[in-house]
Amino acid sequence: MSTSSLFREELAKIPTDVRKQVDMSWAIADKIDALLKNRGMSHKEFARLMGKTEPEVSRWVGGTHNFTIRTLAKISVVLGEDLITI
Repeated sequence: MSTSSLFREELAKIPTDVRKQVDMSWAIADKIDALLKNRGMSHKEFARLMGKTEPEVSRWVGGTHNFTIRTLAKISVVLGEDLITI
């Protein structure tokens, strides 16, 4: 079995909801990163405005953080744009 076949086989075993969660986490991280770049804001400045540490913000834009609604709301307020819409 080739490596790519094995990879596809293993990927197919991941539950759909888990794949969706990962996709959403990456999309939120990408949006935060894009908003910071558009505003010329460093992770350090954003962390200060959020009352967080710079390493925590770096984890946020790394795409693996499980955000609370409260944190998403605060990020939206600090950056002046909704991260998610319902």
